[in-house]
This record gives sequence, C-alpha cells and structure tokens, in this order.
Amino acid sequence: MTAIVIIIVQGFIIVALMLMRWSLRQTQTARRQSYPAVASLKQGWVFAGTKGAVRLAMMIALLVASTTVFAQAQDSEGAAHRVVILNAADPYLPAFLALDRSLREAITRAEHGAPTELYAETLDMFRFPQTLLAEDVVALLRKKYRDLKVDVVVAAGSIAFDFAQRYRAEIWPGAAIVFHSVPATALKGRSLDPRTIGVPVQLEFERTLDLALRLRPATRRVVVIAGAAEPDSGHLSLAQAILARYAGRLDVQYLVGLTLAETITAVRALPSDAVVLYLTMFRDGDGVPLVPRDVLTRVAAVSPAPVFGMFETYLGYGIVAGSIASYGEQGRRAGELVVKVLNGEDPSIIGVQTPATSHCIADWQQLRRWGIAESLLPADCEIRFKEVTAWDRYYWQILTALAVILAQTTLIIALMLNRWRLRQAQTALQNEYGRRSQAETTAANLRRRLARFSKEHSLGAMATAISHEINQPLIAIQNYAQAVKRRLQHNVDDKPKFIELFEKIEEQAERAGAITQRVRSLVGAGDMQLLPVPLCPLVEEVIRMMEPETEYRGCCIRCEPANNPPTVLADSLQVQLVLVNLLQNSMRSICSNERYDKQMSVGVDLINDWEVQVSVMDQGHGVPPDRVADIFEPLYSGASGGMGMGLAISQAIIDAHRGQLWYEPNPAGGAIFRFTLQRVRS
Repeated sequence: MTAIVIIIVQGFIIVALMLMRWSLRQTQTARRQSYPAVASLKQGWVFAGTKGAVRLAMMIALLVASTTVFAQAQDSEGAAHRVVILNAADPYLPAFLALDRSLREAITRAEHGAPTELYAETLDMFRFPQTLLAEDVVALLRKKYRDLKVDVVVAAGSIAFDFAQRYRAEIWPGAAIVFHSVPATALKGRSLDPRTIGVPVQLEFERTLDLALRLRPATRRVVVIAGAAEPDSGHLSLAQAILARYAGRLDVQYLVGLTLAETITAVRALPSDAVVLYLTMFRDGDGVPLVPRDVLTRVAAVSPAPVFGMFETYLGYGIVAGSIASYGEQGRRAGELVVKVLNGEDPSIIGVQTPATSHCIADWQQLRRWGIAESLLPADCEIRFKEVTAWDRYYWQILTALAVILAQTTLIIALMLNRWRLRQAQTALQNEYGRRSQAETTAANLRRRLARFSKEHSLGAMATAISHEINQPLIAIQNYAQAVKRRLQHNVDDKPKFIELFEKIEEQAERAGAITQRVRSLVGAGDMQLLPVPLCPLVEEVIRMMEPETEYRGCCIRCEPANNPPTVLADSLQVQLVLVNLLQNSMRSICSNERYDKQMSVGVDLINDWEVQVSVMDQGHGVPPDRVADIFEPLYSGASGGMGMGLAISQAIIDAHRGQLWYEPNPAGGAIFRFTLQRVRS
C-alpha cells in the first residue's frame, strides 16, 4: 500500500514539472514576439515571475509530501524484531549446532507480524577462562548494540545465561531473556526477574547409571571421566552427588583433571566388568581445549568396558546408551518461547517451563559390539543406527513372495498329479464311452417302448366302452344292410329309399372309422389335433366307461359340472385317457382299505375367460409328503405292480394341450389331482 502511495505522488510531481516546462516555453515565445511594446514586456515579466513563483511553490510542496510519505513508509517497514543468540561455547560444537538449528527453525517458521533479525554472538568461554575475556567482550557487545533495540536474548548454557543476566541492562536494555541447556539444579534457589524465561534441562545421571547396571548386571566398578573446564566441573559435581547413593554397592573411580593421553592410558587398563560414565571434557588437566565428542571417540576405541553418556551428540560416537534429552526438542521449545515474546505475550505469565524430558536411547551398533541383547532395554527405549537388513525392511514382501512361490509349487505339483490322474481317467472313460453310449441308446428305446406299452395298458380300461361304441355303428350298418336286402328281394323299386339307406350305412361306417382312428392316434406317435369339444359330455362319457369297473369294486363316481358347461380345445380321446388314469389311481387308493370313503368326484370349474379346471378328488390314503416331488417322474409308481408311467404320460398330454397338471392334498384326507385346459371363447 505504501509503495502505491509513493508511485502516485511521484506521478503527480512528474505531471506538474511537465506543465511548468510547457508554460515557460509559452512565455518565452510571447517575449520574442513583443519587443516593440516595452510596457507589454514588463507586464509579461511580472506575470511570468508570479506564475513561476506559484509553480515553484507547488513543486516544493509535492517534493516535501513525497519525501514525508517515503520516510513514513521506511519507518513502518523498518520496525523489525531483533533476537540475539548468545552462545557460551565454541559455535561449531555438535551440540550447539543441533540446538541452534531447531531454535532458528522454530523462530523463522512462525509469524510475528514483522521481520525478525537474528544475531549470533559466542563467548567461547569453555576453551578460555571467563575472567580473561569478560571485560573485553562486554565492551565489544556494548559498542555493537548501542544503536539497536534488541527484543530477546537467547542464552545457550549456564555461562551464557549468567552473562546475559549480569550485563543485560548494560548491553541489551529492556530485552527479555530466554535460556535453554541450563541444568534444572542450577536454577534452585536462584531468583529470576519477570522477563527471564526458558527451558531447563534435567541431566539424568541416576537413570543413565541404572540403565548401565541393567544392561551389565555383573558390573562392580563405575569409572567417571570429566575434564577441567568450568562446565566439566559442574557436570562432575552433579554426578558425584548421585554416585554417593551407590556407596558400598559399587566401586567408583574418577578420571578427572588428567591430560588426554593419561586418560586414554587409564581407560585402556580398566577391567572388563566395569562401565564408563563419560561426562564432558572441554579442557584437560594441561588446559588444552578439546571437543568432548572427539575425546569420546578416542576413549570408546580403547575402552575394554562399555561407555555410557547423557548427551545426544554422543550417540554414534561410542556410548552404548543413556537417558538423553533431545537437542531438537530443547531448541524447538526455546524458539517457541521466543515467538511468544515477539508476539507480545507477557514473559512473567509465560514463566520458566518444565525441563526437557529425557528418555532411553541406545546405539544398536554398540549393543552388538558388547553383546548386549535388545530385550534387556526398557520397552520404550529408542534404538538408533540399527542396520536395516533386507528382511527387516521387506519382510512382509519376502513372506508374501515365499507364500506365492510355495503356493505356485504346490499348484504345479497338484496340476501334474491331476494331469496324470486325468490321463488315467481318460483312458478308462474312452473304454467306457462306447458301452455307455450303447446303454443310453438302449435305455432310450426301452423308455419309448415302455411309454407306448403304458398307453396301451391304460387303453385296456377303455376297451369295453370303445368296443360298445364301435358295436353301435356296426349293428346299425347291419340293420340298414338287411333293410336294403329285403327291399331288393321283394323287388321294391324305391330308389330314393335305397339312397337314404346307403347314406346311413356310409355315415355309420365313417363313425366306426373315426373311433378306430382316434384309438390308433393315441397308441401311435403322431401329433394330436386340438378341436372344440364340450367338456361336460366328455367327462360323463368317461364316467359311463368306468361304470363296469366301479360296480365291480363297489365304488362310485360323482360328477360336479360347471353352471355354464364350457367348450375346450382338446383331443377328446387323449383327455379321456388322462381322466381314466386319474380315476383308476383314485379307485386303487380308496379300495386299498375298507375304512376309506368309496366315493370319487370329478369337478369342472371356470377359472377365467380362457381356462377351465378339472379336478379328480378322493378320500383315500393320498400321497406321502416326501414323495410328492417324484410322482410325475417316469418309472415312479406308488402302487405294487404299477409301471410308474401313468402320471408322466398324463402330464405330457396336458402339457401338449397347453395346460398344467398338479397334485394337492385333500383337506378331508386323500388326494386331489387338477389339470387345466384352454377354453374356446364365444
């Protein structure tokens, strides 16, 4: 927004300057043209001078406004936050690098509403005595930050924290102090001003020692290694207070104040049942500056006993394990406190935070070196630098591949066995195929012959009635023939009468032939012809045909015709065959036991406009429920001596009439067989 305002103001200035230039050119042109008129020339000078003064005043005002706006914009954009990171040690120490990286990421990634400037200062008092450089360092920092307003001073470590508290008012007046990497024990009994906050660290000497004894239960000696610098002494005093609790249980040996060479020699002579507790060594007994991690690498290389420590940067350089606080967590938490202060939160409300948590961390390579089982570690212990084998990384994929290979091998073997068995079976099937085909052909022929025989057997019940029906036209033919004979013997010349008698003889002969043809079509295999047939007379005719047998068996058939006798499309002889078969079955059922009712009934009902239902009912023994599904199957018989084809043939006949044949149990006991026929619509 400020940049837009500046551009607009500058645009107005450019336009004003261009207008002034054009006006001056117009004035000069007018002067050249008005030399003869002196009075007019003077008036032009006065007028031009007045206009020039006004234009000059406008230009100055615009320049002042532009400069003011630009200055205000510069002031508003320059209100940045300033944070000084004060380190007491070598800025290239591994521990400080890890802490500083997390601290800076937490600060720069957060939003503060203004830019943040980070300044790094190192006191380097681990390698040099604090009293030697304190005054010079204070003078230098006072001069550097004299004209800069610092919002927060981050103190990394106890020495930097002490320095910031002592000289804050002199070097960074009004700044808040945020500390980290300061032991919690160093804060006990110490009064902190409201603008001092931070994240202390809890050095877990006791938990690290307990972890060492857990991993090496046969330990009898604990060897403590520390340097001669001020931080070394601070760590040593904390460790001594803890080790005093193990007096009588462990033999404690201190390698403190020695040169590096003396320390290496003493470590090389340690017994194998000892453990080494390495603290820090920033300076040895001769005052030589050292890097603690480099010293650890040399100590671990010659030590006959495992080395333990409490600092994260020792992992991967010789220690087996320890109760360690993460440098990344400490730096991140300190950075979050800096962000809160920069965002305007009151430091007195924030206060000193809980110490950074420590947890068990172990080096997998050192565990393997000393033959320590992972199962001895606590359940929540973190293991680092573990060599990830192909099995560890892809064990699910390997198991899956092995399972697939095993399944494929099993499948191949099974397929080969099946192939062999199939060949054996194929050979056997080829031998049996011919016999089976021949047997099936023979069985089909037998089924056809049996069906025909069953039809012929069913016609036996109709033979008497059919012979009686054929006998009537034969007797009529005989009578008509005798009448013709008598007339011829008496020489009666009555030609019309002869023609009438011969026509009647022909009619009765055709009737007998039709009866014979229907019987032949039923027994034969030809197609049936569906013609309109009155159903009730057909049923009554069947009942009359069955009278000799019913009288012989002592039973009767009752007909229940419909109110409106229907006409159906049917082959009358075929339908009569179905009725005879059903009535014979009912007759055998009711005559099988004296206690059954000896009455059967045939009912005719109109279902709808296009179907008629015929029902044959009895009160015999009926059909067992478990055999209902089989009664229409060929060769199934529910009576002794039966061929089992009657119902199958009846169903085939009704199917050919585009109807249905089914069975229902009689609620009064016995059986009901129903079939439908197509009705002839009027």
